Amino acid sequence: LRFARIMEESVKKLLDAEKKANEIVERAMSDKQNKMVEAKMEAEKEISRYKDEQEAEFEIEKEEQHRKINDLSHLDEEVAEEIKIIKEEYETNKKEVIKFLLDSIKNVPLQPPRGLKGDFEGLEI
Repeated sequence: LRFARIMEESVKKLLDAEKKANEIVERAMSDKQNKMVEAKMEAEKEISRYKDEQEAEFEIEKEEQHRKINDLSHLDEEVAEEIKIIKEEYETNKKEVIKFLLDSIKNVPLQPPRGLKGDFEGLEI
């Protein structure tokens, strides 16, 4: 009878120890799960923060590229306007320049220059 009681107490101690071990394991599993959820939430926050930073940088870069494109298109417009003005001036002055060149060719003075004759007085050098 005494042996049965000792066995019963030993079995009860083993069951209590097993119950405590199961509680510890369950608590550890629960803590692990909570830490996993917390880590996931922190990671999602970090990812969101990084994504926002990258999108902000992208928007800045995109605006800068648009500004450069606008500057280039503005430059294209300016160059086109200058070319148009040059062409208009060419058309306006073409006949006068041709006439000036032809007159210069036709009206060559037949007398040698003064310097060639040795008359250097009054010439600016």
